[in-house]
Amino acid sequence: MAIKLVTDDRIAETSSKGNQEKWREHGRWYKLDLFGYEGLAETVTSALLAGTNVEDLGFRYVTYRMEKLDVHRRVRLGCSSADFLEPGDAILTVADLLRKGIGPEWQSVVKKQPNLAAKVRWIAERVTELTGLKRFGAYLALLFEMDMLFCNEDRHLNNIAVLRRGESFDYCPIFDFGAGLLSNIRDYPMDVEPKGLLGQLRAKPMDCTFTRQVRAAQAIYGPQLRCNFAEKEIIAALEEPLTYYAQRDVPYLQDRVLCCITTQRKKLFD
Repeated sequence: MAIKLVTDDRIAETSSKGNQEKWREHGRWYKLDLFGYEGLAETVTSALLAGTNVEDLGFRYVTYRMEKLDVHRRVRLGCSSADFLEPGDAILTVADLLRKGIGPEWQSVVKKQPNLAAKVRWIAERVTELTGLKRFGAYLALLFEMDMLFCNEDRHLNNIAVLRRGESFDYCPIFDFGAGLLSNIRDYPMDVEPKGLLGQLRAKPMDCTFTRQVRAAQAIYGPQLRCNFAEKEIIAALEEPLTYYAQRDVPYLQDRVLCCITTQRKKLFD
């Protein structure tokens, strides 16, 4: 049965790829698929994160589930997640934090850094100075490793955030992998071999390959992510989300997701 959304609290989230509509209703956030299978990407990624050391590191992640959503007078696919904000909390993106704390020239300062590692360090150190979050460099390195593993090319600085709680700050649960796993079938067509598409991806926010971005962060803060899942766990995570999509697409979607994660995992950990 499709969930009928009646709230007027609709947001068009801006990304490097376009606008993805998002609603908050009854304590949950709902997001529509935009260019392909973003809901599946979010749901599968969050299921597999249960087989990692993210929580052992002291960080949290958002758990998503697939949804059929009755909006715009038709049924659309998407996903939902529980609202993790407590009363008085506010999300502040790193882009907004730097703009307010450093000034509008912060981007030009980043560009003047001598190399990729220096740019990563500058961002992490400024966020630490502004928030008091001493482990933000490790948090940033972990994000980059997760994005590499799940092929998430949309981790711009508006998709990295901290929580403001009164006069203090906390780490935001890790969220937004909808652009991962080659979910944008407009840019990455289903009739092209996924291994050929992976070479086209560019990592945000450093606008380089995933490997270069991750190695730059690891050189300063060390490796963070460990994975305890194998192919059978990936297939299990896919089983329920795949039932939402056309039967003819199921074998292709499963192959694409398996190829993405196994290929990127080898690059990340070998």
